[in-house]
Amino acid sequence: MSGQKIRPESGTCMIGSHPGGLSLTKRLFALADAETPGRVLDLGAGGGASVRYLRERGYEAEGIDLLYGERPAERGSLFYADMRALPFPDECMDVCLAECSVSGCGDGPTALREAFRVLKTGGSLLLSDVFFHRDGNGDSGTAEAPSLSMPGPLGLNCWRRVFRETGFELKGLVDETPLWREFFLESLWNGNADPACLDVFREAGKAGCGYFLAWLWKGGDDGTV
Repeated sequence: MSGQKIRPESGTCMIGSHPGGLSLTKRLFALADAETPGRVLDLGAGGGASVRYLRERGYEAEGIDLLYGERPAERGSLFYADMRALPFPDECMDVCLAECSVSGCGDGPTALREAFRVLKTGGSLLLSDVFFHRDGNGDSGTAEAPSLSMPGPLGLNCWRRVFRETGFELKGLVDETPLWREFFLESLWNGNADPACLDVFREAGKAGCGYFLAWLWKGGDDGTV
């Protein structure tokens, strides 16, 4: 199962919104001490809850998602766009936000490079996403981690390697696995889980699915810090 793409054929896997909701969004900004309002781009904004919250707090927040239609149409502060090919110029954002979106986007490293490109020097990528405890180094006979949209079994070591390779410095990481478990079970109980995702997450559960928050920082223009 190592390196296997276990996403549904549609390429999307929606289970409610994301673990922790706005409370976790607030904790991401607190982790980076990003309390000064600036320009924020939400990568995979979904229903736009985080964008609305940030705009109420004085941030110049915008969100992009492929869920908004098949043509580049603006919906207020939400836009149809692909995080792997952002329609924004270099060095224009203070913060990029990616809440449970990079691992399912189809090409995580490309999405991270695009976030790095549009961030100003000294800007931050605030990311929350899944990882798997059994990343190929566990006991024999256990399920290895799926790769999802990343280049290898998606353990924390894989994330750290790709962060470095795309130019970011990892400034902070917090394991929030209990929130993921609560979120998934609540989604199942409330009927919010896409039926196409159920087999995916059964397999992911065998690999020890976890959840984390990360603060990534953009140093020099060439990725130096």
